[in-house]
Amino acid sequence: MPRPRPAAAEDAVLGLGVAAAWVLAVQLLRAAELWHPRGVGSWWCAGLALAVPLALRRTAPRTALAVTLVGYGLAATALAPSGIVSVVHVLPVVLAAGLAARAGARAPLVVAGAVPVTVWLTVGAPAEVLARARQDPRLLVVDPSDLVLLVGLVVAATALGSAFGRLASTSAALAARHRELERLTGLQLREAVHAERARIARDLHDVVAHHVTAVVVRAQAADRVGGDDPEVYRDAVRWIAPTGREALAAMRSVVRVLREDDDGAPGDAAPTTLTALVDGVRRAGLVVDLDVPPRWSAPSPEVALAVVRTAQEALTNVVAHSAAGAARLRLLAGPGTLRLEVDDPGPARDRPVAGGGGFGLVGMRERAQRCGGDLVAGPTAAGGWSVRLEVPRGR
Repeated sequence: MPRPRPAAAEDAVLGLGVAAAWVLAVQLLRAAELWHPRGVGSWWCAGLALAVPLALRRTAPRTALAVTLVGYGLAATALAPSGIVSVVHVLPVVLAAGLAARAGARAPLVVAGAVPVTVWLTVGAPAEVLARARQDPRLLVVDPSDLVLLVGLVVAATALGSAFGRLASTSAALAARHRELERLTGLQLREAVHAERARIARDLHDVVAHHVTAVVVRAQAADRVGGDDPEVYRDAVRWIAPTGREALAAMRSVVRVLREDDDGAPGDAAPTTLTALVDGVRRAGLVVDLDVPPRWSAPSPEVALAVVRTAQEALTNVVAHSAAGAARLRLLAGPGTLRLEVDDPGPARDRPVAGGGGFGLVGMRERAQRCGGDLVAGPTAAGGWSVRLEVPRGR
């Protein structure tokens, strides 16, 4: 892939190319005898002067304006003492003024420098003016239309340059803001994807861990106490099969919720879901002391789901890690908050069903934070474990 040329090199090539094309055109027209200009040197000078603002248009446009005004003014006056012979000869001044104003030079200062030089080029060298005045004062008269036209060209070029400069600055600022907006949008998109992945992982963990842990505990219990009694194994299989179907139904429900972009059932259905959850845990062999108000409702599906999933995870941890075989679940519906308490009296199992390092506590804390609440979980002084979830009811 070729390397891009620097801006200074490109501008220098452009300026030299324009100057060379100008001089070549003048020479060809003269050689073909199609044009007989008066003062051909002034035409060459105008073409060469055009190269200065073009070559410095991006690197030093203000310097180009100063060089053009002084250098071209003196050179053109020396070659055409009586004044410029064509409107074309003011092009270097017009171009330099416009490019300098576009680069940010103050328009009044550009006009203040370019207009006197334009008038000087039009009227002629001071010595020539004095000579004409001695010869005939009427020779000092300059066509006002030509002077107004040339001055107007300079002023118009300066105004256009300033307008294009402001437009370029605005475009650059908008482009920078657009890039920043794209960067922020990309960050927000990545955060949204991360949050959605965490949500899916949290829901799947809550559903799968609860049912699978109950199945594993029931199977281990059957293996431990079954012995030669086949009926124990039959009872375990009869319980495990519907529990597996419940797990599949729960997973389908999670998938359906994710497809519909819904966070769960309405808040008024939470008590029934919570009661059904406790009934399922009891069938797995855990004794649960349930204390739930007879009538209460969550302020939103998100809060209801947080209460149910937190209770589910806390009871699943009791089944998997506690040797107590019992737990206490209490729900307090205050005027401004909902408080869920799950207590495991302990002690812990010598050989837990599942090892540590899971994502249950992380998921519970994430759910609490999404609802604007707080979760505290940790060991108790008696060797058990407690979980406390508190979420606002006004959310």
